[in-house]
Amino acid sequence: MVIGARIVDAKTGGSPSFAQHVIRYLGYFVSTIPFCLGLIWVGIDKKKQGWHDKLAGTVVVRPKYKGTEPVRFG
Repeated sequence: MVIGARIVDAKTGGSPSFAQHVIRYLGYFVSTIPFCLGLIWVGIDKKKQGWHDKLAGTVVVRPKYKGTEPVRFG
């Protein structure tokens, strides 16, 4: 929420289905049971997908960087 990241369907870039949300949620358990390897996988994978994302067919995206805001004094 701090960085404005969104979960999208990995194939279409659209909003994921309800089933994908459920699979992704259950995939967190699969990702954390073996010493959190499924979460660490995010740092290794080219698409930055954890096991829960791969199972659900989703990917997390951030909004495009828009630069800094101008500072106004007085």
